[in-house]
Amino acid sequence: MIVWNCVINKDGQLISTPSSATEVTADRAVALGYFDGVHLGHRKIFATMREKAAELGLRTAVQTFDNPPSSKSQNSLITTYPERCGIVSAFGVDDLFALPFNERVQHMSARAFLDVCVKGWMHAKVVVVGKDYRFGKERAGDVALLRDWGKKNDIEVVAVEPELFEGRRISSTWVRELIGEGDVEKVETLLERPLAYTGCVEKGQQLGRKLGFPTANIRIVKQKIVPKFGVYASAYLYDGKLYHGLTNVGMRPTVNKDDDSPLTETMIFHEHLQLYGTKGTVFLLKYIRPEKQFGSIDELKAQMILDQDTVWKYHTGRQKTVRFDGYM
Repeated sequence: MIVWNCVINKDGQLISTPSSATEVTADRAVALGYFDGVHLGHRKIFATMREKAAELGLRTAVQTFDNPPSSKSQNSLITTYPERCGIVSAFGVDDLFALPFNERVQHMSARAFLDVCVKGWMHAKVVVVGKDYRFGKERAGDVALLRDWGKKNDIEVVAVEPELFEGRRISSTWVRELIGEGDVEKVETLLERPLAYTGCVEKGQQLGRKLGFPTANIRIVKQKIVPKFGVYASAYLYDGKLYHGLTNVGMRPTVNKDDDSPLTETMIFHEHLQLYGTKGTVFLLKYIRPEKQFGSIDELKAQMILDQDTVWKYHTGRQKTVRFDGYM
């Protein structure tokens, strides 16, 4: 997949730089949106885009933003920009167009966005969007405006009906609600992969090692949504291989006095891996219990033994394969 980054200069002109050489003027079928989470509704849009591209002999392309809107600048993203790139690439998309969500882009009119970015930069011949797609300054653009523009520019516009689950429209907002409630099993269904947290393993107090439960500690980046604090059954991806895990997400109230940022602490079952300084990804599979403060280290250790039994039973009984395409 070719990643195209761009900037809008002070004159409203678009300056584009591909991360790799490609046909700059190639015609494309383009899926427009932010696509946070890349959930089943987004996948439906991508599938339609690929069908149109195959029918007309076009390159496939997805547009996103390489940074979150100001309203989503902290603790709200289901997928960070690098994660989104990896997941979209796993779909076999030819091009990804990344716009900066800055003041110039925010104040670009809907028609200017279509003329400058969609037609001029992406060379769209087909545009595929969700039926409720909004764009441009103050979200003034809608599908009706997009269709009118498409007719005038000989660009086909396809508006995709929303994907439903249990009678409700699948949306990034709904996925965020479920993450906040700890319902990561339903999140996995709506994303078609588990909720993931990637980072470099930190060296902490090593209390878990002293207690016989060594953990891989990964801090949650500030833009990423924080799940409900507590203990989860998890999977841990390291060096292309998945391991059964037990993960605590939270502030570690029994032992932490100073740190004020949430951490994922993952114990990997039946393995003794040297992970400090390495990159890993934690996938949250099932919420087990809330985080709590214990009266002593002994109480904490006793609860951890119980948690291990519960989580191991979950792993041995799980039928679903953990999908991690895009996180390799």
